[in-house]
Amino acid sequence: ACDLTLDLNTANTKLILSEGNRKATLVEDHQAYPDHLERFEHYEQVLCGQSLTGRCYWEAEWSGWVDIAVTYKGIGRKGRSDECDYGLNDKSWSLSCIKGRYTV
Repeated sequence: ACDLTLDLNTANTKLILSEGNRKATLVEDHQAYPDHLERFEHYEQVLCGQSLTGRCYWEAEWSGWVDIAVTYKGIGRKGRSDECDYGLNDKSWSLSCIKGRYTV
């Protein structure tokens, strides 16, 4: 499996990263993260710090609902449009897991 960590500079302010930036938790209150050009402004999303090439896989554990996505770094970060939301543009693909149902 690929050894991935999450990039705090891209994390939406409603996400808390923990366990060495390997876990993201959605919270109600915005966190006091510093402004960053790469931060997701509206959607509760975060990117990995590592870029992937070739054939890779990773494993994920979650509770509740989750979107697990693959995206190019060029995905939009500012605003509330499909250009910024995983799986709704030509820069990303997303697997949604909600209440035992999976959609792509």
